[in-house]
Amino acid sequence: MSMPQPSYTKVTYTSTYDAINPTSPALSSAGKVVVITGATGGIGRATSLSFAASGPKALVLLGRREDALAETANLVRAKNSSLTVETHAVDLLDSGKLRSIFANVAATHGNVDVVIHAAGVLAPVVPLIEAEPATFLDGYKTTVVGTLTLAQALVLGNGEKKDAVLVNLTTAGVFFPPFPGMGAYVSSKMAAIKLLQAFGAENPTVRIHHVHPGFLDTAMSAQLAKTTKLPFSFDDISLPADFLVWVASPEAKFLNGKVVFAAWDVEELKSREKEIVGSNPFNGELFVSYSGFPRYMGGHALGGR
Repeated sequence: MSMPQPSYTKVTYTSTYDAINPTSPALSSAGKVVVITGATGGIGRATSLSFAASGPKALVLLGRREDALAETANLVRAKNSSLTVETHAVDLLDSGKLRSIFANVAATHGNVDVVIHAAGVLAPVVPLIEAEPATFLDGYKTTVVGTLTLAQALVLGNGEKKDAVLVNLTTAGVFFPPFPGMGAYVSSKMAAIKLLQAFGAENPTVRIHHVHPGFLDTAMSAQLAKTTKLPFSFDDISLPADFLVWVASPEAKFLNGKVVFAAWDVEELKSREKEIVGSNPFNGELFVSYSGFPRYMGGHALGGR
């Protein structure tokens, strides 16, 4: 029996449901340009299919492997033949190329309206005393510096006065007490959140969300399973994929700057808007009490993706 996941809402989900159906008129992306990083597979690929169903003006897929990007694009086009789909192979650390891509997308299609940052890397799961400094730094470069270069490219490509939404996929591990082997990964995710909080304060036209997508059967979780006993059952990847369409919509605007779990019921979140707005992004009631987590953990790690 898997452990219960802590939740802010009384109702939680493990697969998609009507309120986050991307074909809902309320969640329509009509006229919008959507960029998705990490679109080569896993949550990035699933999210590409969900956003395609919401009817955007253009869908731009970013990743490091051209063959895998082409596969995602073909899957999207098979179900959405009239949708404009672009693929760009790029490493997020290549700031010059990334800025050029965003500038060209903005010039061709207009403002980049939504960016879903699904690209991620799992640092070696080892005690920090055993961590190789160079490998540790590589994880920070991808997670922290790559997030910064992405945010910069968005604002510079659009122009500072244009509105946009940036959704950063993170991990629930940022709320847990430290647990062995995950120090490099979780600390880099926390650093990325703090970085984007500062970026959002400096660039108020960018609405920023942080989403824990749940526990998913992906290449990253498979890698984690090699060294760690996984404490939760897998969620269906449809849940975070569709939830990301919802969180990027106007319905979720009140969650700007906060960290939410894809499993939380959106109708309950909307009903508690007044309670949520203004809460501290780490100590407010919206976020599960740090002191309450140890009884759930039992020494096991919770992977974000």
